Amino acid sequence: MLDAPGLADDVSQEVWAAALRGLPRLLHPERFAPWLLTIARRAVLNRLREKYDAPESAELDTDTVSADESADVVDRVEVAAGLAALPVREREVLVLFYLQDLALQECGEILEVPPGTVKSRLFRARRMLREQMTRQGYRS
Repeated sequence: MLDAPGLADDVSQEVWAAALRGLPRLLHPERFAPWLLTIARRAVLNRLREKYDAPESAELDTDTVSADESADVVDRVEVAAGLAALPVREREVLVLFYLQDLALQECGEILEVPPGTVKSRLFRARRMLREQMTRQGYRS
């Protein structure tokens, strides 16, 4: 979500520190994973707000992707480039549902929206990702 390994490491440390501080207030220990992902989501969104509030800087070139033309499977780099080009709301729902393998209900709890909203965001995000990857030259 942050497009920079160093920044992701910093945010990870902040998340764990916040989780350790908040652990005594965790009422339902069986809900640890969604609780922790909610903390992580808020930390990431705070960093993204800082990034967008900062003056415009040099953007990473997301059009340059390495692809194995003989393979039928989309290269991981292409998917990452496609995800990076999506707006935050669509990117986070795809990451939670597909990469973190969370159920709709858990995604909804983390995103603080009903499961129906998660479904509609997933539909829109998949369509946007498909369009983005088509623009980058991927053919399904």
